[in-house]
Amino acid sequence: MIEQRSLGLSEAQCIISAVIAECEKVRHPAVCIVVVDKHADVIAWVRMDGRSQRFGKAAYRKAYSAATFERDTDGIITFWARQEAEGHRGPHDWGDPMLTTLPGGYVIRYQGDIVGAVGVSGGLGGDSEAIASDRYFAEAAVQSLGERYSHTA
Repeated sequence: MIEQRSLGLSEAQCIISAVIAECEKVRHPAVCIVVVDKHADVIAWVRMDGRSQRFGKAAYRKAYSAATFERDTDGIITFWARQEAEGHRGPHDWGDPMLTTLPGGYVIRYQGDIVGAVGVSGGLGGDSEAIASDRYFAEAAVQSLGERYSHTA
């Protein structure tokens, strides 16, 4: 028998509350947040007031990709670069139109085990260290769960 850990609704609600609170703290108008389990199935999806649904779809693709590849979307970019150097075409060869390398998708680990992922969209683009970037909010999401949780670049 295989036992698997996975995020549940209580963790998803914690993540969503933390990201909304962080938006308010840094005075960012709104983001979309999607939390998926380890199999990339949606647990919770939130589109804050004023944010277009296209950001919700992007957040879902980020969370889906992080869970599927078992690494943050930034890590998928690194993986893709290695594959491309070996002559592969990257995402074109993967056969899954849901996959993305957009920043702001973080796989979530609990004591090393992959338990799900979060995708955030609607933050500021650009620098990964920028306050209110998608990465900034995804980092806040993972940190909200406590010290036993981490993500993988």
